[in-house]
Amino acid sequence: MVEKEAIELVVARLRAMPSNALISAGMGIDAMNREQIIEHVMNANKGDEIGKKIIEAHLSYMKSCIKS
Repeated sequence: MVEKEAIELVVARLRAMPSNALISAGMGIDAMNREQIIEHVMNANKGDEIGKKIIEAHLSYMKSCIKS
């Protein structure tokens, strides 16, 4: 289960992106806009694997910034 605070943090970071940005997360899926990505993240605790991966990637990036 993903912590509520992690979801909120990632959603806040995503909302800082331009609204017309398209992101490709790989994993054999098409590019998504900001709102689609946020929807996946918000559904991470409902079994959304894409949302879980996005959260994992953001948290990993933030941890690496702290170590640098």
